[in-house]
Amino acid sequence: ALTIKKSSTTLDVCYNRINAEAYKWLSEALTINDTLTTLDLSCNKIDSKGCQLLSEAIKINNTLETLIISY
Repeated sequence: ALTIKKSSTTLDVCYNRINAEAYKWLSEALTINDTLTTLDLSCNKIDSKGCQLLSEAIKINNTLETLIISY
């Protein structure tokens, strides 16, 4: 499982070749994290399952303000 530090407000994982399993972990972490305001996923491939997982997590997360998914 992925753990995001409670004090972290930004997570930059651009150019990390994130795979489907990592999107699952990230989505799970987002559902319980209450400090992250910015998530940068730019330049990572994301498929429809990854999009679905992230969108479900974002519905639950109350603090995320910026999601960067450019390629």
